[in-house]
Amino acid sequence: MSSEKVQLKKPEILSPAGSIESVRAAVNAGCDAIYIGGSRFGARAYADNPQGDQMAEVIRYCHRYGVKVYMTVNTLLKEHELQQDLYDYIRPYYLEGLDAVIVQDVGVMNYLHRYFPDLEIHASTQMTLTMGESTELLEPYGVTRIVPARELTLQELAQMRQSTGLEIEVFVHGALCYCYSGQCLFSSMLGGRSGNRGRCAQPCRQRYYLEGEKTAGYYLSPREHCSLEHIGELMSIGVDSLKLEGRMKRPEYVALTTEVYRKYVDLCASLGTGEFSEYLKAHQDMWQEDMRRLAELYNRQGFTSGYMEGKSGVPYENKQGKGDMIAQKRPNHGGVLVGKVTAVDKHMVTYRLERELHAQDVVEFRDAGLCPSYEYTLGEAKRAGELVKARYLKGSRIRTGDLVYRTKDAMLLEELRNKYLQEDPKLSVKMYFTAQMDQPMELQVTVMQNGEKISGRVQGILCQKAEKNPAGPEDVKRVLCQTGGTVFECRSCEVNLQGELFLPVGALKKLRREALEKLQQKLDQRGGREILPECYLSDKPDGASEKEAVHKSREEKKIVSVLYEWQAAMALEAQDISTIYLRMEQMSDQVLRELIRRGAEKGVEMYLMMPLIFRSAVYEAEKKKLEGGKSLYEMTELTGFVVHNMESFVFLTREAGIQPDRIITDANLYTANREAVRWWKEQGVAGSTLPLELTGKECGELTGQDRLEAVIYSYIPLMVSAQCIHRLTRGCAMESGDRDQLLRITDEKKRGFVVFNGCKYCYNIIYHEAPLSLGEEKMELWKQGIRRFRYDFTIEEPAQMREILRSRLPKGQKGHYYLPVE
Repeated sequence: MSSEKVQLKKPEILSPAGSIESVRAAVNAGCDAIYIGGSRFGARAYADNPQGDQMAEVIRYCHRYGVKVYMTVNTLLKEHELQQDLYDYIRPYYLEGLDAVIVQDVGVMNYLHRYFPDLEIHASTQMTLTMGESTELLEPYGVTRIVPARELTLQELAQMRQSTGLEIEVFVHGALCYCYSGQCLFSSMLGGRSGNRGRCAQPCRQRYYLEGEKTAGYYLSPREHCSLEHIGELMSIGVDSLKLEGRMKRPEYVALTTEVYRKYVDLCASLGTGEFSEYLKAHQDMWQEDMRRLAELYNRQGFTSGYMEGKSGVPYENKQGKGDMIAQKRPNHGGVLVGKVTAVDKHMVTYRLERELHAQDVVEFRDAGLCPSYEYTLGEAKRAGELVKARYLKGSRIRTGDLVYRTKDAMLLEELRNKYLQEDPKLSVKMYFTAQMDQPMELQVTVMQNGEKISGRVQGILCQKAEKNPAGPEDVKRVLCQTGGTVFECRSCEVNLQGELFLPVGALKKLRREALEKLQQKLDQRGGREILPECYLSDKPDGASEKEAVHKSREEKKIVSVLYEWQAAMALEAQDISTIYLRMEQMSDQVLRELIRRGAEKGVEMYLMMPLIFRSAVYEAEKKKLEGGKSLYEMTELTGFVVHNMESFVFLTREAGIQPDRIITDANLYTANREAVRWWKEQGVAGSTLPLELTGKECGELTGQDRLEAVIYSYIPLMVSAQCIHRLTRGCAMESGDRDQLLRITDEKKRGFVVFNGCKYCYNIIYHEAPLSLGEEKMELWKQGIRRFRYDFTIEEPAQMREILRSRLPKGQKGHYYLPVE
């Protein structure tokens, strides 16, 4: 057991900080690091993020307590933002000692590594990284840590740990997105508020009607994630950081989640996983109380750790359970059950309590479907078992048997405020004071922080002989240990007096003040840097010559991507199509092989379009095909490949031996600025697809950099999810043989969406029912230098596809061509 204790690694507790108050709450509750957004470029634009000098103060404050600060720059940046604003935005925080930046955009990553080469970069979960293999692309560009997709299982995380030497940060508590992070266009396309720009309007928390059903449900709203029960497994895997979500939540929430995870990580580290498991069995009352407290602050129809347990989205696995990850009935805070209604009359409701209630608690009455009918605030405390009577608002539909939930625990909130938000914690210092005749008195103050000794040493006035009443050690200690009004408290004070000395109290106080100020300054400035020479403007590429070369080309490439075999057959019959992309979700390898041969015989460039999500099970299955000589990737008739993720790129180049110049990146591998295009070009790819969130003008800013293509017709994929609406509502389509069926859902505004089951790789794609149609804008794109135009076919009927192949595009929608995202 002792060896297990030695080997077990204690992961960092990484807490959210959406406000200055939350910073204090996180630090006081025992976090090791915080992640926080500044005034710009963070994925929580609506948090109360610190502005300007406030961020510098946050860095100093956190460093004072040995806490690291990671700044979120995890959105897609437009060309002018990156080139004109990013350097000056990061520079002061870099100087202050910012520990790392969290990045989604490879252009941002490329830029920051070039101009701040010693600044650590963390690859955000918005990059949708599902395997450790992808880190070989990122490590040369300053990435020291990856934040993998939240959908991964414990087994996949263990595999990732084995395959990369980079740090791994795992999301362990808080709100879950329905979509794979970084793959969501839902909010953007419906309201212009892009999740990739930190302004998600959370359409996943809205009600939707399933075709054929009269009642709506919250089919896209996951429960709150809680993986406290998996702490031992995560620590055994060797995860480096445990990330708590909550930059939009109140400081008390930050304090409690930090406190609870700190407690159990420390317990596990001290006991070892075996003893820790036994300890929890013997202390179930403590465990249940901590889980209740977490639920009181925030839960959505309870908690889930289903992704870690493999309950959804795992290719080639049989998932257990149905609907246990989705809060179908309620999308917001669920509170804690405290009682049941026993009687209702015209004016009063009576309910029996199962738990104690406090003054200023908020309780809510709900029916069996968790639909709320009435809530009110208690004026006084009530005991468990007590029958409580309350007047209710006329018209409220409260019935006998309805459930009563507490949605605000006033006493818990007050407890957390008093404990973590009223004042800062004290730093324990050791003092060593020396004094001898005709020499300056000297004081050294020392604090131990993360195993490092930090000291401040100052000298005072010359010591003189005492005429009477010489100073004694206890007299000196009494003065030096009076540290009130500072962030320090004296843990020990050693006094070395040589001779009978006169030591004025004022001089001792001044010495103490100067020593503590010097120590605090050292703590605050830990990690501070000297800036690199500001010569970065000279090497910015303008792409002028490349743009001119593109404009001279008059050749247009008409590209078609297809999902079904019948679509491929129809495309092969068309006369003016130069290139066909074959998607792999629906067609078998045998069908794909035959289509590739047919296309090559007709002189059409044939590309394989790799899966949207490429997890380890798919990677290994495709690798076995290669080893067995049965892989499509080795077909000489193939022109190339289109990739949606870094794992596919690594698989093709490393496992299949494909040259990068046969690979094109798709729109969801965002190239929203020239730096991103440049980065992919450095990886050797043949070209990139313009993101769907750029305007026509913004597309024009990127031309001349590389071979770019624009999607001018497509049903827009709003979400790619490990969750499955078909499985949630009707059972697994793969098991029932109903995998080809498309489901349709509508929102409260009667807008429609089509859900495709990607059963082969176990993901769902939700499409907007109104297609993107840029036929009229094609000429403008042509003038900007774009020569590759793509038509994506997915959920069309044959007649509709036939018309589009004849260049008769439907009216549809314009996406963001004219309307820029915020």
